[in-house]
Amino acid sequence: MEEKVKKKTTFWLPPDIIDRMDSWLKADNCRSRNEFVEKALRFYMGYLGTEDNTTYLSQAILTAIQGTLDDNNNRLCRILFKCAVELNMLCHTIAAHFRTDPIHTRELRAYAVDEVKRTNGQVSFESAVHQQRRIEPEEEWPGSY
Repeated sequence: MEEKVKKKTTFWLPPDIIDRMDSWLKADNCRSRNEFVEKALRFYMGYLGTEDNTTYLSQAILTAIQGTLDDNNNRLCRILFKCAVELNMLCHTIAAHFRTDPIHTRELRAYAVDEVKRTNGQVSFESAVHQQRRIEPEEEWPGSY
């Protein structure tokens, strides 16, 4: 292995920095303070010299984060697709049993939008049943049978 030509230089460091450096020598797999300082300087200069500092994050961390995000994205897409299929089935089932005119359908949509906003999307079948049972016969939804 070819030996690199090195120049000698002197650095004045506070004692606490030297103590911290010494405690990290073994963890960084360095044989000397000189090797540690050289690695630290190369890392820091590389960090300063690039616009994309992610290259200095651990590649394993970046890969793990990207994999997790991809998995979550795929899972959410599958769940949304299944919800859309179930909603489509529900809409067709209800439409097959009830006939309402477009005006009543728009009123129902406005009510549904308002309810979802008020409950922050936490609408359940049980609450819908309870709401429908509170409606008196004379207050029935126009156009319902």
